[in-house]
Amino acid sequence: MPLEGTTDFFLLQGTALRLIYERAEPFLWATQFVRPIQDDKAAFLYRYDNVGMDADPKKKKPAHALIGGDFPEIDMSRPSVGSGMTESRGFSVRIKRQLIREQAQGINEIQRAYKFAGFWMARYINDNVIDAMKTYTGASMTPTAVWSAAGATPVNDMQVLAAEMDREGYAYSMTDMLVHKDNWYEAIRYLTSIDISEGKQRMFYGLPDIKKDNFTVPISGADLWKIKSGLAEGSFLCIDRNNPGIELHYYVDSKFGTDTVQYETVINGAKTSTTAANVGMHFDTWVEKGSEDTMLKFWVESKPVVTEAYAGLYKSTGI
Repeated sequence: MPLEGTTDFFLLQGTALRLIYERAEPFLWATQFVRPIQDDKAAFLYRYDNVGMDADPKKKKPAHALIGGDFPEIDMSRPSVGSGMTESRGFSVRIKRQLIREQAQGINEIQRAYKFAGFWMARYINDNVIDAMKTYTGASMTPTAVWSAAGATPVNDMQVLAAEMDREGYAYSMTDMLVHKDNWYEAIRYLTSIDISEGKQRMFYGLPDIKKDNFTVPISGADLWKIKSGLAEGSFLCIDRNNPGIELHYYVDSKFGTDTVQYETVINGAKTSTTAANVGMHFDTWVEKGSEDTMLKFWVESKPVVTEAYAGLYKSTGI
């Protein structure tokens, strides 16, 4: 009997990681806001800089060459060094021997386990990244009103936050604002209630698509993101996607994972095969002695660390 299409095939590491990533990928939005770094062991070092290039007190302008010599030698402030350990978090799933013996039921139960594992591990990575981002500089902006109030002005609040991130001496700008899903829908209700022309709406305020998790507010220069987990209602995060101030360190044990994963995803409504870096997801399986049940183990090894505190803003209440 060919291996493909059997429970044994679905228990192979390559098959497992592919199916896990197919489920995880649509939910793994946080990785686009970090600088991923694969480490060769659990312990790692990182550099963090609270000064920035433009605000460096040792900053110099390019000078004329010295007469009869070369350009003057300069120095720059050194970043601080921190250390960390990737954290291993996971769980095991038991599939009864009776199900494994029935090929169709066994395959269905295995795929169901991959579906849940992919979602849960993606949610863990997202929440972990958000928790790290909460150590960004605290926002001083006080919104006009909470976004559920009649006098709320979400677009104006975003403009004020964009100005706050545009600090003298720091090369950061707000490209994305992350809010709880309730506040996201409040912003949409505000945008659909204002009485302005279609041209002005399109040019300055944006046209949200409720089927997506983000939309652009052109006048603020940023996307507004709907976050379902990790942020409390009323809180917000402002970040610079182009200059991420956070690193996601991860470790892949070659015995239980691969550096990259090839899987199917949907792009513009069509299924396509893609390859992505494996940000620390692992899989193992074995048959338990005595019960003969099949055990599935899933875990992720990663750790996000903020390296540039002024690359974002966070406030726990206000909108």
